[in-house]
Amino acid sequence: MFNHVDIDKHMERTDMATADIPHGIDERRERQRLEARRAILDATEALVIESQSCDFSMRSLGRRSGYSAPTVYHYFGDKDGLIDALVEERLARLGQEFDKLPSCGDTLEGLRSVLLMSFTFWVSHPTVARLIWSVSSKGESRMPAVIDRVSDRVGAAVRQLAESGRLVGYDEETAGQMLEALLQGLILQRIHAPERVWSPQLEERAIDTLLHGMTHPAPEGDAS
Repeated sequence: MFNHVDIDKHMERTDMATADIPHGIDERRERQRLEARRAILDATEALVIESQSCDFSMRSLGRRSGYSAPTVYHYFGDKDGLIDALVEERLARLGQEFDKLPSCGDTLEGLRSVLLMSFTFWVSHPTVARLIWSVSSKGESRMPAVIDRVSDRVGAAVRQLAESGRLVGYDEETAGQMLEALLQGLILQRIHAPERVWSPQLEERAIDTLLHGMTHPAPEGDAS
């Protein structure tokens, strides 16, 4: 039976092969690749949590994941690439949750759902939340493209409110920034003070207060 080092060498040799590969072998190779990536990313997240930083060694990652440093470099390039891949993989789940949101006739309720879903995700994944607000060793932001999807969803809903005439007292840009600032503040306080006893339904109440303060009620019989 192969151990992980043997599997590493096998995958690396297979990845460099250029000849035609039978379908069954190709599927097995892809399965091994996905298993290796998943194990390495899971081990990376565990080490980040333990160290409260990205200052772990590739040797410790190898011991935790069971895969050699050359395999890690093969799939992720370097440590920055590894951390970026971890953030992207975890945040892909948030994008999938957005895609599952049911179509809502009430624009205000749809916006509320996006905000609450985002809050729940970030608070449930505090390590990822900390990483996206960090910078790489090259001084580059780790803010991934999926964050733009959150802003786009919020912005689209605010735009619909404005077009329906329900947005009151603020322009679209200001309203969107206020909502994003509130959401970020709620997330950060939960992450940085998890031991504090917060008021029941604090997030829902804060979001509802701001939303209702910047909108007119929908006309009777109008779900927009």
